Amino acid sequence: MSDPNSSGPPSLDPNDPLTRYWNKPVSELVALTGGPVAPEAQERHRIYLYLLMSLLHTFWNGNKRGPEGKYPWRPKQRRKNGIYDGGQYLGHNIACLAVDGDGQVIDFDFNHNDIFSSSVEHAESRLVRRIFSLTQLYNDRRIRKPGDPPRDTNYLNVLSKVTIYTSLESCAQCSGIMALGKVKSIVYMQSDPGQYFVGNIMYNLTTDALRAPLPVSADKVGLKHFGQLNERYRDFFSRVAKEPFYVSPDGKKKDNSNAITSFLCTDAALDVFADGKSIFESLQGDPPQLDYPDYKPNVGGEEAALTNAEALADAAIFLDYASSFGKRGTPHKL
Repeated sequence: MSDPNSSGPPSLDPNDPLTRYWNKPVSELVALTGGPVAPEAQERHRIYLYLLMSLLHTFWNGNKRGPEGKYPWRPKQRRKNGIYDGGQYLGHNIACLAVDGDGQVIDFDFNHNDIFSSSVEHAESRLVRRIFSLTQLYNDRRIRKPGDPPRDTNYLNVLSKVTIYTSLESCAQCSGIMALGKVKSIVYMQSDPGQYFVGNIMYNLTTDALRAPLPVSADKVGLKHFGQLNERYRDFFSRVAKEPFYVSPDGKKKDNSNAITSFLCTDAALDVFADGKSIFESLQGDPPQLDYPDYKPNVGGEEAALTNAEALADAAIFLDYASSFGKRGTPHKL
């Protein structure tokens, strides 16, 4: 039994990550090592981030308190009759998409906490569960016969080359689920101060046997909108106490919460995603408006990897498909 009065780490293994960080400052625990991202790889990441921004804009719904009443931070989303665009609220404007090692978009999903009256239906956790379900469309009890070879367990590594792009820095729940799913990395386009760099901490405190995904903030890949979203949220945070996010139809109830999910309903946030969608559309020319159209990442010598130009074309096809059939989350693109 460990001594409760001991100042040492709880682990007996000197190589345990927690032991290595035990007597170091918190700043080292949250810091990530590694060099800069190459310009051609940055462009590739931005393609998927612009796709994600386009999906957010397409499925936007800011009616967090319903379509009636007043939202002082949303004048551009209000119709002439006083009702706000969006109808029934379908969940927070937080979304993510998964891209395989070859550069093909697998799927996307939104935060659906409100739909399911649950605090665990976050976008990343929903997406990981969805992708795993795509690899396990079978029923051993009914299909397998005595003497058949063991079931393939390759699904355990199905996400090992997958990058998830998310609109908001991941929480502890999603970081844990992505670690269990062995997701390679996650690129996020806005910081969440309420999560305290938990993704960075989990990455540093896990080992190769069960490594949490590498978190990459979108400013590291040249996305200007990262700074814009963070700056606009700081402005919302500082002013919402005096300028309510929402006022009930009778004027008796006001929502002055500085929640980031409220900010992600505002015109200030919507304008950022609209700009990302506009950039995504502008890239799709003939030839595509890319600096590195022929760049192809090294994914183990696999010839199937898409070039940046091909990745852009695939992303555009996915947006068209998802916009037609998605409804804030779509079946796997066939």
